[in-house]
Amino acid sequence: MARQNETLSRIELFRSLSADEIERLDTRCIWRRAHAKEWIIDYQDESTDVFFLIGGVARVMIRSISGRETILRDINAGEFFGELAAIDGQTRSASILAVTDTTIAKMTAAVFLETVTSHPDVCLQLLRLITGQVRMLATRVNEFTTLAIRERLIMELLRLSKSNRADPRQATVSPPPVHADLAGRISTRRETVTKELSVMEREGLVRRGRGALTLVDVPRLMGMIGRDADAQDFKA
Repeated sequence: MARQNETLSRIELFRSLSADEIERLDTRCIWRRAHAKEWIIDYQDESTDVFFLIGGVARVMIRSISGRETILRDINAGEFFGELAAIDGQTRSASILAVTDTTIAKMTAAVFLETVTSHPDVCLQLLRLITGQVRMLATRVNEFTTLAIRERLIMELLRLSKSNRADPRQATVSPPPVHADLAGRISTRRETVTKELSVMEREGLVRRGRGALTLVDVPRLMGMIGRDADAQDFKA
């Protein structure tokens, strides 16, 4: 692992810290790599370390009583995870899977709490990030309990998409997620997602192409979920 990659300066949470403060924190972390498909944290693990993702993508997953795995969100480079256990000392509430090869800095709960409590800006950012996660979870619970499977699928496709500048009515999901991942995101079966996408394609709502899934009529898709999508539902 190249030494220049082993720095917390890439982490947005620490943007207000000086170079010297970042360097001191770097030396208090354990640096490692996790390979794609490797579990970084297991559900109900008793560890309390916080992990900072310097490179790669990781995924937050929970397993239902029936054994079905649900994808809560993806974690990208510059973000972190494991802070809840560091704060309350409880077991892990979800599992974390490396989606790609990743570079990770592991920080003890003691160092993390010391840093947060001694830097007000870091503390405020942490509170805002946790608040955002709570709001996201509340939205997901609302969708799971009030929306039909097709509506949940539309919502997830909108979240994953980027608008088409050439045609504002269209949006693109690229690369297109595999059906098993979409099923995990909306808490259903892969076969159900495959069936729904086939129906939506026949209805002219989506178009599958090489390396991309096109949402042909975004306003129509929004209308099918019974409300206007807000700015956080899909990326401009």
